[in-house]
Amino acid sequence: MKKIITICLATAFLFTACNSKTERKATESVAKDSIPAKADKEISIAKTDLLANLPEHKFPITDSTTFDNFEKLGTRDNGFLKRIKFDPKRKDATNFRINYKMPFSENFTSVAVTYQGGENELFTILLTVDKNNNIIDKLEIAYDEIAESAFGKTSKIEKDKIVVTSSNWMNEAKPIFKDESYVLDKTGKFEKLKD
Repeated sequence: MKKIITICLATAFLFTACNSKTERKATESVAKDSIPAKADKEISIAKTDLLANLPEHKFPITDSTTFDNFEKLGTRDNGFLKRIKFDPKRKDATNFRINYKMPFSENFTSVAVTYQGGENELFTILLTVDKNNNIIDKLEIAYDEIAESAFGKTSKIEKDKIVVTSSNWMNEAKPIFKDESYVLDKTGKFEKLKD
């Protein structure tokens, strides 16, 4: 009888230990791929430059980030997006990557950020951020979706002009392409140019 009780207690202990490891792993993976709404503590700006190791691309830049290449670009978010309070306005946004910086101005930082929306959508946003880590403006510069593989966006970024090309391949015989042009003013705001 003593052996049976010992075996039951050991089994219960093992199940409890295994269950707590599973819960911890699930929590850790969610934390890596999401931006919590509230930070537990403020990140000191003086502590580190979170963009120090990010490559700076020179103009002209073509951004055609897709599911095929986005995990090879830049680096996984390291706290920068939390610091600047980036809100993708999607509850299903995950897998945030900071791709590269651009030398638009000494007065603000320009950064390309990619994130996944659900399982089938990928967004790349060009952010302008002031020296106090406040987002000045943002512009979607690339988009990919794999549900229908019919819609996308790419962009050509130059110092004095950004051209975002949207594509619609629903009718493969006659795809639709639409260009929208923007300029980035000296304050870091995007201004859409009239056609």
